[in-house]
Amino acid sequence: MTRLVRNAVPADAARLLDLIRQHAAFEGASATLDEDDIVFVLHQADPPIRLIVAEEHGALSGYAAFTFDYALWSASRFAYLDCLFVRADARGRGVGKRLFDHACHLSDGAGVHRIEWQTPAWNADAIRFYEREGAAGQSKMRFTKIISTTLATGQGPDSPI
Repeated sequence: MTRLVRNAVPADAARLLDLIRQHAAFEGASATLDEDDIVFVLHQADPPIRLIVAEEHGALSGYAAFTFDYALWSASRFAYLDCLFVRADARGRGVGKRLFDHACHLSDGAGVHRIEWQTPAWNADAIRFYEREGAAGQSKMRFTKIISTTLATGQGPDSPI
């Protein structure tokens, strides 16, 4: 069986979009990006996110997406694993481990020696996978706020009250 983990390329956009949508649906969400968004990111010299894919016999079986960020408290860069997803029919064959290991390898090669991520508390399979990889969970809550509406109304931090 031909198995490969590699950087995503623009020609992967349609198949990658399908995986991204499957991932979002699995988590009870929806993905609003389109093929053009993926192609745009993949054409950038210094992309805002790194995309890697697992390929088996010419078909994409999974993907990972990660960024590089900076932690003030430790004064160090870290990788943030935004997404790691393996198609349901490809699970249990080491695809997720190969993707995770490759993201770690690329990060380490970029001088980034720590990786962080989150997974839904209900995703017991993912939690077991990450624990097998030697990761330790941290109890924090993630908050999200859409700020474009705030900015558009002129109610930013320097606005009169």
